[in-house]
Amino acid sequence: MVTFRIGMTVFLGLLVLANAHAVPSMGRQTGMQCSACHTVFPELTPFGRQFKLRGFSQKAPNVKFPASLPISALLQVSWISTQKTKGTDPVNFPHNNEVIPQAVGLYYGGKITEKSGALIQAFYDGIEDKVVMEMFDARYANSLSVADNQELVYGLTLNNNPTVSDIYNSTPQWSFPHTGTAALSPAARTQIDTTLASQVGGLGVYSLWNNLVYGEVAFYRSARRGMLRPLGAGVPTNNVVDGFVPYWRVALQHEWGSHSLSAGTYGMVADVFPDPDNTGGPTDRFTDVALDAQYQYISGAHIVSTAATWIREAQDWNASTAQGLTSNRSDVLQTFRIDAHYYYQRRFGGGIQFFSTWGNSNELKYNTGEPVTGSANGNPNSDGLVAELNYLPWSNLKLAARYTAYEKFNGARHNYDGFGRNASDNNSIFLLAWLLF
Repeated sequence: MVTFRIGMTVFLGLLVLANAHAVPSMGRQTGMQCSACHTVFPELTPFGRQFKLRGFSQKAPNVKFPASLPISALLQVSWISTQKTKGTDPVNFPHNNEVIPQAVGLYYGGKITEKSGALIQAFYDGIEDKVVMEMFDARYANSLSVADNQELVYGLTLNNNPTVSDIYNSTPQWSFPHTGTAALSPAARTQIDTTLASQVGGLGVYSLWNNLVYGEVAFYRSARRGMLRPLGAGVPTNNVVDGFVPYWRVALQHEWGSHSLSAGTYGMVADVFPDPDNTGGPTDRFTDVALDAQYQYISGAHIVSTAATWIREAQDWNASTAQGLTSNRSDVLQTFRIDAHYYYQRRFGGGIQFFSTWGNSNELKYNTGEPVTGSANGNPNSDGLVAELNYLPWSNLKLAARYTAYEKFNGARHNYDGFGRNASDNNSIFLLAWLLF
């Protein structure tokens, strides 16, 4: 109780500071309001996408030290309640019905040189109780004029997660609902859907031609040790990849008046060892191919946005078959998400999302025989809805209330684990205060 009171006192003090002085580092650097780059953070506007593409390096000429120091901080305080918990189960339901400091950290956000910058975020993870490197994206950017004065923006990015370098809110790293919770999650997830976040590090090249065609190619390696280890600092490497993981991204975009639209594809091929502690043998191959689209309307007091993605992962169990860890030699796992959002005066609003994951039944992969987390029929299918309401008293403080409802969980609607648990028992309410300063 004493710890909670101290934490809340610090939190309220930070709110006062935020109202009086605090603007995140990129806003201080450019001399612009948060609304220039964000609809409601972290979703980017067309200008915000350009700022990221150009290496986070744009700077207002009158910004002097210490305001120009590209250091900012974040604080997330959250509370979650799952509809039905199994008594006191700290493994499957950590911090249930507790107010916790979900994230407390610093980030380097802004210019390094005239043509380079970074967004690097490390924080204390209150769910896992450890300090981790959550996000790393350092980049160099430049531009040149090609045929008929059409601009080509190009650059390099060193980052720790496929899709973290992306400029749209339709790919996994930046998609709604934007921050995780301590709630129980379905067992099945594709590799590109943040499974390799902070597990790898890689170098990529990207370009935007004529404000129309965006492309990126990158190659990742395991961040378990060596020069890439700082990109996954504090995060156990549970997914060790063999050799290089190629990642690609292509999108078309169009902006007219208050509207912007993008559509594209992204994907990767990853060879992953079944056992992270045994990396001398064969690997399983995951080939992910995805489609995505995003639409934004930004005009005066009104903001409307939608985003969707579909991911298809071909799973070749080359190593798991030999080790007796799978019922099938190959499977297909797919995910689809679509969401829509509305905000009034960038202060009131929210969003709703439909999500679905489905694939081949695999008894040995999914039927673990465990209550709560298992799948009695060995099926990975899960689907449901997420609804979230937001209130922003200031542009750098977001108060959120989220409800997640499952129609199906780990393969079934009723008694999915074989121990009497239903999908709706995992429905949850999540409250969050998210402050950037």
